[in-house]
Amino acid sequence: MITSLEEAGAYLAERSSQPLRPYSTQDFGRAEFHEARSVLVPESQAQALLGDVRSRLGPGLVAFIGTQPRAKGVEVVVGCGASQFDILRIAASDAVNFDMVTEDLIRKLQAWDATLGVDIFHAETDTIQLRLKSLPADLLAFAQDVYEFCPDVVDQGVGSVQKLAEDIRTSGAVFLWWD
Repeated sequence: MITSLEEAGAYLAERSSQPLRPYSTQDFGRAEFHEARSVLVPESQAQALLGDVRSRLGPGLVAFIGTQPRAKGVEVVVGCGASQFDILRIAASDAVNFDMVTEDLIRKLQAWDATLGVDIFHAETDTIQLRLKSLPADLLAFAQDVYEFCPDVVDQGVGSVQKLAEDIRTSGAVFLWWD
């Protein structure tokens, strides 16, 4: 069981065969956050690496997929955190165009977690992805809630709340993105 950020970083570098960066990134990759560690890997390897690293982390540590500068790879991040909601703090996720800061996003995801269970696996400046541990009984009502929280996923994405509900049913996941 990995119990320190230094151990987590070393394991991340070893398992990815990539150089460890003594930071993760925020603000679309423009800012360095030195209280986390990261590596860049091909997108095709990110989910497997994340699962491997998460399976080894002890309490007080979190791991997630961070900023995705496609040409350079995908960032896999380890950092200190008491819960998965600290992932959003490490990534400095927000929806400033909708007047929501990190803590606003966390409150909403905590509410979903309380009723459905969520697994946040990707967070960056304006994007969050999570898996649902159980689907809501009224999927269309949940999709409407997602739309009200994050209109861009419909308005600039799938095109309708019905299609969003279908996508959530099929994938068991929620993609949030604020433009």
